[in-house]
Amino acid sequence: MMSSVKDQFASRINPVSINIETLEFLDQYINNNQINSVLEFGSGVSTEFWSEKLPNSQILSFDNSRRYAKITNSRISKIHDNIHVQYSPLKRMEFFGIQYISYKIDKHLQTMAPADPFDIVFIDGPPGFLHAREATLFQCMSYIDENTIIIIDDAEREIERQTIHRWGLMFDMKDLQFHTMGAKEIATFRIVPKPKLTNLPHNDIHTRWNMTKLLWTFRKRNTMHNLWLLKMKLLNREPFPDQVMEQK
Repeated sequence: MMSSVKDQFASRINPVSINIETLEFLDQYINNNQINSVLEFGSGVSTEFWSEKLPNSQILSFDNSRRYAKITNSRISKIHDNIHVQYSPLKRMEFFGIQYISYKIDKHLQTMAPADPFDIVFIDGPPGFLHAREATLFQCMSYIDENTIIIIDDAEREIERQTIHRWGLMFDMKDLQFHTMGAKEIATFRIVPKPKLTNLPHNDIHTRWNMTKLLWTFRKRNTMHNLWLLKMKLLNREPFPDQVMEQK
């Protein structure tokens, strides 16, 4: 017999979205814990899940795609004015002497974050090839505490494994666990959000030149993708039927 999560969300899953196994894990976690707020990097089916399962909690989700932020906004359940999906373009930035690419979110966090620390931080963006997810934890460390559970998707990938390792250099990390979710993995852990180092060790990936090159590559791919979407629109074809905007 199908679980209620599968009943509700199986038809919404697509090849680049969160998978059912992860949603079931999240469902079990929120059923066993009091969740008042969620901070999410990378919107989509997971945002729909939070909005429907936690209708009275404060949800803040950032997405680097204007299109997907609009689609998610059209599909989430908004019983109260407590769920925000914010388009946040990517930019180059620096933390602890290291160059990164991440979301432009500082002002949004300052104005939209709850008074108390977030209960969950769910990291499923920016795109993995940008080596960008490492910066998200640095961006939100003032808005979490030792009880915040941090969940990073795609933890089976080497980039995410290196990200977790480097987080462990910067923060005291507790309860690190890897969970198999079908063909994927997620990692869960907590940190003491007080940096242990002034600077992270240098590496050949997070250099100004490499981050500039990766950001340029991303913008070029994004432009090509948008041109293709425009072509599909002119042909009156929806390239992703499962990702259309909900008509209210």
